[in-house]
Amino acid sequence: MYTNVTEYVIEESHETKVEELLKEYHKKIYRYCFNILRNAHDAEDATQEVFIKAFQNRKLVEINNSSAWLYRIAYNHCLNKIKRKKLVEFIPFTEKGLFPKEDTNDYSDFELSYILSQLKPKERALIVLRIIEDKDFKEIASILDISIPTSRKRFERIKAKIQKIIERRSENGQ
Repeated sequence: MYTNVTEYVIEESHETKVEELLKEYHKKIYRYCFNILRNAHDAEDATQEVFIKAFQNRKLVEINNSSAWLYRIAYNHCLNKIKRKKLVEFIPFTEKGLFPKEDTNDYSDFELSYILSQLKPKERALIVLRIIEDKDFKEIASILDISIPTSRKRFERIKAKIQKIIERRSENGQ
C-alpha cells in the first residue's frame, strides 16, 4: 500500500508547531482574553477555542508572525463572545438569574479593574496589548487590522479617556 510521506511530514510539523505555540503563548493569550472579557471562566474557554482554531488552520506552518496571528484570533473571538453575551442578555424572555453579572473580584488591583470596566471592549483590547502585553504599534496594528498611525491615535485617545476617568474618580473622592 502506498503512503504519501510528504503529507505525513506536513501533519507532523503542523502538530509540532501547535505544541510550540501552546507552550509559548498559552498564558499570554489567557491573560489577554481575561483582560478583555473580565471573567476567568470565559477567558479559559476563549483561550481553548483560540488554540482549537489555530490547530484547525492548515496554513499554520506558513505563518510568519505567530504572535500577531494568535492575538488577532483571540481579539476577534473575544469581541464575538461579548457581542453574543450582550445579545443573550438583551433577549427579553430570558430569566434574569440565568446569566449573572461578571464578578470583577478576579483583579488584585481594584483601580485597574475600575478603569478597565469603564472602557469599551475594543479599547480594553488595545490598552492590554500596548501596556500589559508590551506590543509595539506595528504588531497592534496587525492584530487589530488597522494602520499603524490609527493604532497610535486610538491609543492616545484611550489614554486621554483613562485620564478623565481617573480625574472624575478622584474628584468624587473614591
